[in-house]
Parts: sequence; structure tokens; C-alpha cells
Amino acid sequence: MASHSDFFGERNSQTVLKHGVLTRYAHYFAGRAGRATVGRVAFIDGYAGAGRYDDGSPGSPLLLASEAKRAEAMGRNVKLAFVEPDQRIRRRLERSLGEADIRPNSLVSKPFDTALEGLLEQFADHALLVFVDPFGLAVDQATLLRLFGKSTRRQPIDVLYHFSLSTVARMGRAGISDIETAAHNALRLDEALGSVNWREEFAGSDERGKSTEAAMAVARRFSASVTAESDFASTSIPVRQRPGQLPKYLLILFSKDPQAHWDFADQASMAYVDWLHHCDTIDYQANLQAREASGIQTLFEDPAPDRSNVEALLESEAIGYLTTRVVDIIHRHRRIRLIDRIEDVYGEMLGRARIRHLRKAIRALHTEGLIDDNGVGDFHCRNIQWIE
Repeated sequence: MASHSDFFGERNSQTVLKHGVLTRYAHYFAGRAGRATVGRVAFIDGYAGAGRYDDGSPGSPLLLASEAKRAEAMGRNVKLAFVEPDQRIRRRLERSLGEADIRPNSLVSKPFDTALEGLLEQFADHALLVFVDPFGLAVDQATLLRLFGKSTRRQPIDVLYHFSLSTVARMGRAGISDIETAAHNALRLDEALGSVNWREEFAGSDERGKSTEAAMAVARRFSASVTAESDFASTSIPVRQRPGQLPKYLLILFSKDPQAHWDFADQASMAYVDWLHHCDTIDYQANLQAREASGIQTLFEDPAPDRSNVEALLESEAIGYLTTRVVDIIHRHRRIRLIDRIEDVYGEMLGRARIRHLRKAIRALHTEGLIDDNGVGDFHCRNIQWIE
């Protein structure tokens, strides 16, 4: 399990991506879901932490508070609830909130699964966005389903859920081994994952890469199990520390709203650009420091990373990939609504490509005379037909 210091030290690259998704989706949720509750919205941070990292960067409570203020411009009345049972960390959170002049509507000292019923009662007439971002294993499936059972048309509930691949990979390997803690790890996974057969996925997965693949398969089973037990669909975004590395965790949106999943993928893509630019900037600064330390003088300085260049490279990759992928999907199905198959449509570019890239791919296929839709407006909600 990750330690508190891992979370509250200097903000790392993967956190840039996570927070980029969180802030964008919180703003979106307040606008869209708040319509169902006459503007009443609540953000619940189930694992709030200290509020700030040691380097001063804002954590999720401060970011959610900032989005609550932004939502006021849309006529929303956003309440804030932060859950942090660790007394030492909660004191740091209280200090962070006080320094930022933030007064949450609820600051809970109980564990999230224990506090949940009271929070649901307190915000019974609000649209709820619940952020579940623990240090290791997330809240168990039974608690998640209990939360989903409270969602209605008049009180929509969405959940952003951190599924720790690294934790499940480590515990899954240990859980099927003959080491002393095997039974303990197996029991914890059983409690967290419910009916999901994680043992089957970890059979023969003693290498690190294979363990991550097994954890990814377990996450797919977990999402499918939750969906089967509720009417909540899921969309998963992999989160990595750096490009080319194995993902550390998935950020999963659980929502009843099909359009929310579509827009979530778009928001994740914008956060992905934040992350790429952040990684490029770290490398650029490291190279500068290395040159200065070595005394090497250059006639011309390398240009600093440019976000627009990152955008352009991503767009080129995304349009090429999506054009090939979408032509195969539409040809195979003959008639399809893309919004019903978001993970099939985006494939490996889910969380990286966005709707504008897909729109250009659709327009290219229409120009070639292969499909009957020109990509104008909400093309993803229409039935698109293959032309013989």
C-alpha cells in the first residue's frame, strides 16, 4: 500500500493527469447534472488527505473547492464534503482549508464507507459527484453498489473511482503464493472485489508486466460486475507516471448518463495533453540543469516545450488511428451509434483522442463516400450507416 508521504510529497506527473480529469469533470458535472436538481450540487471527496502537497501544490479538496466557486457563475450552489479519518492528516487538511478561506459544509472524521449514509442523507436533494481516491484499495464493491442504489433521475450520482493496478497486482501475486501473508492478501481482495474471480487472472503472472496485465483484466471484470449489478456504465482511463511506462491505476467514471461518458473521454484527452506537456517540461528542465552542471555552453538554447506542438502531434496520431479503427467498426456493424460503443470506437486512444479528432475521421470517411454521416453536430448520437 502507498504511504501518506507518497501522496503528500511533491506532486508527481501522474497526479497532473488525475487532477486535470477531476477538475474538468467536476465543472462539467456541476453544469450538466445540476440541471436536474435546480442547481443544487455536492462534491464529496471520500479520501481527502492533507489538502496540499509538501511542495504547496493543491490537492483534491482545494481543487474541488475552486471548481465549486467557478460553478457559481453557472447559477449552481455547490456544497463541499471532505472525509479524512486520520487525525494528523485531518489537522493538516483543516489548516490548508483555513489558509485558502474554504469552509466545507461537512468535514468528516469517519472512514468513507462508514460516513456514506450520513452524507447521502445530508445531501439528499443534491446532484452528487463522489471522488474515491484512496491510498491503496478503493472502497469495496458492495459499498459502491449501495451508493449507486441512491441515484435517481432527480438526484444523479456520478463516481470518479481510483482503481489501483499496482496495489491489486502486488496483492494478487501475493494472494496466490505460498508466502506467509497470502491468506491476508487474498481475503482483502475478496472483500474489495466482491464476486470478481481475481485468482484466475493471476495464475502464472509472476512477472511485473504480467501482473499489471492481470490487474487490468481484474479491473475490467470489476467494472463489468458493477455494471451488471446496477444501471451504471463505466469508462476507464489509464494513468501512468511517464509515457511508455505501465499504468499505475485506472481512473474510472461510473455514471448512468451516456453523454457523460462521451464527454469524460474528451476531458481526459485534454488532461492527457497537460500531462504530456508536464513530462516534456520536466525533461527540458533536467537537461538544462545537466548542461549547467557540466559547464557545457551552447550557441542556441533549445526551445521550451510548447503545448501547441503537443496538441498537433497528438492530433496527427489520433486522426490516423481513429480513421482506420472507425472504418472497420462501421463496416463490421453496418449501422451503429458511436456513443453506444465508446471503448470500441476509441480503442487504445481512449483518454488521449477527443471528439474533434473523431469528427475529422468521420468527415474523411464521408468524403470518401464510405458512410452516410458528415460528422456535423452530435454525430456520435446518430445511427451512422455504411454505404455499400
